[in-house]
Amino acid sequence: MSLGLGDGPVRPSRTTRADASMRRRRVYAVVAVLLVLVIVVAWTRLRDGGTSAGSSPTAGDSTGLQGHGPSKLLAFSVTGAPSALLAVVGTGGGQPPAGLVLPPGMTVIVPGQGETPTEQVQALSGDSMRISVSNAVGVWVPHFAVMNLNGFRDTIDRIGGLTVNLPDVYTVGGSVLGPGRTHMSGNQVVTFLYTKAEDTALRWSSVLGAFLKAAPAIPQNDLTETDDAASAAAILGAASGAEVQVAPTKVVGATAIVPAQPDFDELVGRLFGTPIPVRAFVQNGSGVPGIGEAVARDLLPQGFRIVLTGNAESFNQDTTLITAIGSDRLDDANRAKNALGVGAVRVSQVPSGLADVTIVVGRDFKG
Repeated sequence: MSLGLGDGPVRPSRTTRADASMRRRRVYAVVAVLLVLVIVVAWTRLRDGGTSAGSSPTAGDSTGLQGHGPSKLLAFSVTGAPSALLAVVGTGGGQPPAGLVLPPGMTVIVPGQGETPTEQVQALSGDSMRISVSNAVGVWVPHFAVMNLNGFRDTIDRIGGLTVNLPDVYTVGGSVLGPGRTHMSGNQVVTFLYTKAEDTALRWSSVLGAFLKAAPAIPQNDLTETDDAASAAAILGAASGAEVQVAPTKVVGATAIVPAQPDFDELVGRLFGTPIPVRAFVQNGSGVPGIGEAVARDLLPQGFRIVLTGNAESFNQDTTLITAIGSDRLDDANRAKNALGVGAVRVSQVPSGLADVTIVVGRDFKG
């Protein structure tokens, strides 16, 4: 009887060794293919900035292509003083709460109307004011709220006054106030703001900072106009501790006060986490009144700013024509086409120091 101890190890046949080698090669090939797929997917995500295919920014409560993270921004206006408040308040691009005061007398581009001082912007309807402020700042602002000076005063008195960090010594209603942290009643605040002075914007920024820090509950009847009272109150309440800055300006010619670039856009980017907007020159080629504001509603949420506006050579344009100023702006022109929903795109190699894309709005655009 044999226990098989003397037979030694059994050697695999040549056929068995060949099969094993083939199986190993197949495994190696599968692993290599999987590795290539992983590398391709990772590279694609890096190229697209981490955005999954098919995703796109929406207007809503966001800044569209302008920055990362949710936006809760409000165009906030207080009227009734010779130099009243016009500001953007809230959070944008994942940044902490902030406020930006547009100085009285600053000239901005109102879509469809052209150069307009901030005092006249405040006289527009609330929604048109919001569009104009969005365009001026270069950030899509979803909401607006307007108060008059009396309502502002009443709100301040209801919370027991404001502690304002005054930058200098001021005589207000016979009282000497400041510098530094100073408690002020509603009447004192109104008197302080009603006085027309060279430092009006600085006064407003000090008061707005104190107002936001107090985070007052604002009844709807204190707002003379708003698109959404609940959202306006929530944004103002959530902006407690906001950094409030005055927009930098410069004087052009004899008297024109305009945003000081690039400082203006750099400050906006720091406060609201937004990139510099694409500059658009929009011309009315259809003759339809109000077309500029309608175009702005579509373009601004997608990271555009209208820097020039006017009429085309004629009102006989059937198809909206979108021109990229240089091939490097072709993607921007296509984004404009997608935002408007119509148009033909072309490229011009003639340089322009004023705009990145030009748009002649035709009859195909229905707003």
